[in-house]
Amino acid sequence: MDSSFHFSSKYLHINFGGVMKKIFFVCLVNIICVYGCRENIVEFKDEDKFGKILINSSPGGADIYFENGKTGKVTPDSLTNLQPGNYSLKLRLNGYPDQTVTVNVRSGQKRSINIIFLGY
Repeated sequence: MDSSFHFSSKYLHINFGGVMKKIFFVCLVNIICVYGCRENIVEFKDEDKFGKILINSSPGGADIYFENGKTGKVTPDSLTNLQPGNYSLKLRLNGYPDQTVTVNVRSGQKRSINIIFLGY
């Protein structure tokens, strides 16, 4: 009795014997499990892990400070890819008092901040 295994498809013909037959079956079962079970896997996009703050001011053109550091951005603009947490935002516009707010960012959340500058 021949203990070899013959695998044949339209493009591939392979004869296996002994240990190689067992290895082939283990690999084939793993491939089927991985691809067959993928429909039940929940995948999260990177953007779902991070938050975003949309920042606007009236009048516009205010310098945006994030966690006490100047971002080089002016309103209207946004800060993206933020880890969940509380952040300090400061807007500075010549001729107006600085405006500081604390913003709570959650995963996948877009927060809109609108600051209105009032005169002295």
